[in-house]
Amino acid sequence: MSDDVVTATVTEGVGRMTIERPESMNAFTPRVLEELHDAIRSFEENDDVRAIVFTGAGDRAFCAGVDLGDEGGLNQSTPDALDTVHRAQRVLKALRRTPLPVVGAINGYAMGAGMDLALGTDIKVVKADAVLSQSYVNVGLSPGDGGAYMLPRLVGEEIAKDLIFSGRQISGTEAGELGIASTVVDGDADRTREVAHECAHELANGPSVALGNAKQLVNEAHDVNLETGLEHAIEALGECRETDDHAEAVAAFEEKRDPEFTGE
Repeated sequence: MSDDVVTATVTEGVGRMTIERPESMNAFTPRVLEELHDAIRSFEENDDVRAIVFTGAGDRAFCAGVDLGDEGGLNQSTPDALDTVHRAQRVLKALRRTPLPVVGAINGYAMGAGMDLALGTDIKVVKADAVLSQSYVNVGLSPGDGGAYMLPRLVGEEIAKDLIFSGRQISGTEAGELGIASTVVDGDADRTREVAHECAHELANGPSVALGNAKQLVNEAHDVNLETGLEHAIEALGECRETDDHAEAVAAFEEKRDPEFTGE
């Protein structure tokens, strides 16, 4: 058997990366973070992959955050602890920077840094009774892996502060109500992953250049002024107009049929 702690598979244009540590609620170690980062890079280099699903193994957890028992855990008074944070940040940045759309299948507990990694996905499909928490304050820490950056962009400053200051747990249903997740699944972990794959498969069949450009424009929207955002939009639109997918869409419209995109 493989001793990988992250598996990366490709099906129907969708790359699926799964943290394979269900016995520890998919808590991450430095090795998990390295393999997640490697999986994202491998998907980017694979022309057959046009969307990504990110999930955790088993039926209990997406990711319970840092494995505090690991030598790189934050309870260790060694340089390894902050190195783990840097590795988690690198994964978050890779999720945001990849032009591939990333669908998170939040199939259970997403705690602390685990919730932060979930926040880094583009589309979040969450199990209704999943449990999410910015639990850093509960162990005397402030968010280190992107939650304080990502959460206000989804729910606004005040609600983000409430969730971070209190460290309280919210259900998948509440995550949907707050705007953290776009899809709430009233089913088990397997069904949650199925719905996420269906979403990713639909994206994989879309115009890849347009989707990648749109992702970048939305990602930077809070960080650039209007003039810069509009300039980047024009540049992105110009690039899209030169693609085979745009030509196919125009032809399909004229021929009154559905377009068949190739990602080119």
